Amino acid sequence: MMLAKCRYLQWVFILLLVIVSTSFAENWEQITELPILRIGHVPAAAGGKIYVIGGFDHHENLGGRAPALSTVDVYDTQTNTWHIAANMPTPRVAPQIAVFSNEIYVFGGYDRKVPGGALRYKKTVEMYDTATDTWNKKGDMPTLRHAFMTAVVDGKIYVIGGSVHDKKLGRDVAIGLVEVYDPLTNRWEKGADMPTERGATDAVVIDGKIYVIGGYNWQWGPLVDKFVTSIEAYNPKTDQWRELPDMPIRKFWFVSIAIDNEIYTIGGANTWGGNKITRISDVDVYNPMTHKWRKVEPMTILKATRSVVVKGTIYALGGQVDRGQFSPIVEAFDTGFLSVDPKDKRLTRWGELKKSQ
Repeated sequence: MMLAKCRYLQWVFILLLVIVSTSFAENWEQITELPILRIGHVPAAAGGKIYVIGGFDHHENLGGRAPALSTVDVYDTQTNTWHIAANMPTPRVAPQIAVFSNEIYVFGGYDRKVPGGALRYKKTVEMYDTATDTWNKKGDMPTLRHAFMTAVVDGKIYVIGGSVHDKKLGRDVAIGLVEVYDPLTNRWEKGADMPTERGATDAVVIDGKIYVIGGYNWQWGPLVDKFVTSIEAYNPKTDQWRELPDMPIRKFWFVSIAIDNEIYTIGGANTWGGNKITRISDVDVYNPMTHKWRKVEPMTILKATRSVVVKGTIYALGGQVDRGQFSPIVEAFDTGFLSVDPKDKRLTRWGELKKSQ
């Protein structure tokens, strides 16, 4: 009887810990600032560290004259400190990244041939080895594009959608093109096209499937018509896409991150039915199993941002707060997801399941 009572109290205590941890964890906290006020940078998480790559220095961007950056700033999430890594060989703005093991692959991006000149997009692919602090050149992307998405499944990197310049129309158009890169062979192959042509969003992976939510389609007409609300899932094993219910909100330039089989869509911009772009701080969470949405604590700053997740904590690194105005602030959001190891019943943070000794 006494033993049963003790076990009951133990589980009550565990339940209280989960409730308290979740209630206190789900808040955004400003924790540091970017060493350089970068615009158009991309973050990559590997080994508990966040690598901030590329972009340009906002302080030097008078009239669009700032050169693309090759510098890499590294944030240690454990010590809350920064240090510098080896420079990227090809300076560029707004590339896309994919993390494979301890390697960070950087795809595309752009620079300017001369200060203030036209944008010059790139097919360049380079790999950074976090263990050796070295860079290596890889095979170029087959298609010159920008604002595309990347995702890693079963050791292959999927480059999805984005925009290309249509010479006949004289403007950018969205594409649904999927190209697949194999890091082991350094070769590319074709995948099934995404049904909805789009870019300026993210691709996230849950249970081996790639989810693409929302985005922008560059079509001619009012700004509000350029927003995409559809959700589509791609199964690499069958090379097929599946359409899912549309998102109930209209926004783009947001970040998507997968945590505990849910997708967090963070920040971004909206038009609220007009032609003026407004930055938002909302964080909306999508469950691809139930197709339901819920809201969590918004960011402390209204912005379109770049984010990564490290051990269940989301880090939003800088971003655009208004036209021509940018923030260097790094915010952290602890999702508070706890798990219980069925062997020893010890509570652990998401991503850190402890084994019995």
